[in-house]
Amino acid sequence: MDTTSEEHLSGDEMWDEASVQSVEGFVNSIYTEFRAATMQKSCYILYSGDLRCAPLETDGNLDYVKDLVSNDLNGLREHYPNDDNERAEAIMQWKNFYKVIQSANILLKEIDRTGVSENEKKAYKAEAVFMRGLAYFFLVRNFGDVPYYTDAYHQEPLPRTNMVTVLKNIAADLNQILVDDPDVTCLPWTQYSSDKKAIRASRGAVLALLMHVNMWLAGFDESQKNAYYEAVVDYGEQLVEKSGNAYTLLPLSQTATLFRGGSNEGIFEIVQNLSYINGNEVFNQNAIYSNEVMYSVFDLRSQPYVQYTYDFLTRIYPPSEPDERVTYWFNENIYSTMDTDPKEVKKFEHVDLYDGKSVTSNSGNQIVFRLADAILLYAEALAELGTDDGKACGLLNRIRARAGASTLSLSGSELKDAIYWERVRELMGEGHYFYDLVRTGKVYNNQYCYHPMTKSEFREGAWTWPISRKAQENNTLITLNNYWE
Repeated sequence: MDTTSEEHLSGDEMWDEASVQSVEGFVNSIYTEFRAATMQKSCYILYSGDLRCAPLETDGNLDYVKDLVSNDLNGLREHYPNDDNERAEAIMQWKNFYKVIQSANILLKEIDRTGVSENEKKAYKAEAVFMRGLAYFFLVRNFGDVPYYTDAYHQEPLPRTNMVTVLKNIAADLNQILVDDPDVTCLPWTQYSSDKKAIRASRGAVLALLMHVNMWLAGFDESQKNAYYEAVVDYGEQLVEKSGNAYTLLPLSQTATLFRGGSNEGIFEIVQNLSYINGNEVFNQNAIYSNEVMYSVFDLRSQPYVQYTYDFLTRIYPPSEPDERVTYWFNENIYSTMDTDPKEVKKFEHVDLYDGKSVTSNSGNQIVFRLADAILLYAEALAELGTDDGKACGLLNRIRARAGASTLSLSGSELKDAIYWERVRELMGEGHYFYDLVRTGKVYNNQYCYHPMTKSEFREGAWTWPISRKAQENNTLITLNNYWE
């Protein structure tokens, strides 16, 4: 995934009869730009997905934790006012995601001029469509309505497009990949080579993204929600049951393998490789979840920066119920009420050194989609339809069985609740917590959200992020998210 200047050559110099190596370099640069947008130039996934409105406490003057937990994003902007601060303004700027979109659009326009084979062209086009869709999906989840375009070299100012329209466009483009590749000859179910596995687009990644996009559509386009749930069931069936065992749930004893990245459970991940420090393949330390919730690997810390509350942990992992995730993913203080017993989430512990000196608790990849997530979305869609609660419960129990937890026999609203809380339990620290609250409407329900907003605040856009005012400097058609202005 290391990149060189060759991939940024323009026009005829780059594309006319370009070799596979040149095109491969350009495609790699799209993934590099996505990594920059999410894990290097901002704390995008951590702050947006894990910390916001979360049941966290901190024993220090950590303004970003207080602001995120209380959903005070203007306070975050005031506490971290620098133009490119990764904690605030850099998250509120969308320019880095549009670099991904621009590059994907250019590849789709120009690749037919290259010397690569027709099948390779189809594969690269599919990767570009996937990465463009992924970038738009990340934008919509943070900002709601966003400017949308698919033409290369776009320069004209555009207003924001309704988020439901954007999501529908993403879904249509991704579904076309499946239609155009019925025999899975372009994008394989999973990338099997070690340098691409889970970190380059695959048919599994396309299906996982389609499942997430349709679940968001179900939350924001209620008149057609059953059609979206049916689509998720269809995609889930393909991914979970018809992929030829391309993906498997790893035993929890292989937690380190799973969260290092590139495992048989990983569907799509953002690569981090410390051996490419000069090639820009390492994450910003502040963007790594485990660096916030661990302390024992750091010489100068006596406690983590943030801890989950006792009430929350005992709610999702009741002490009286068996669950091996408690053993493998937490330190021994998980149920302690003593201030002298700091709690750690050790789920992603993979210690190494940056530059041979700076400790990071996780030098592995950032998980975006994995099989457990897809199984639970599949179960959720079935439960929402109410047509096969038995199957939905069976899928839920697959995740619980892997964790050594008790088998459940539920239906109706109880089943829906159980699936929701299983996602909270299973996917902690993987950037889904706040987004699941938003798309389900649970973010304004204090039975699920420990720091809820009101329903009227939600409707006014309190779930979005502020849009950087810089967005208006070169585009007078851009409107900001009024809730934050």
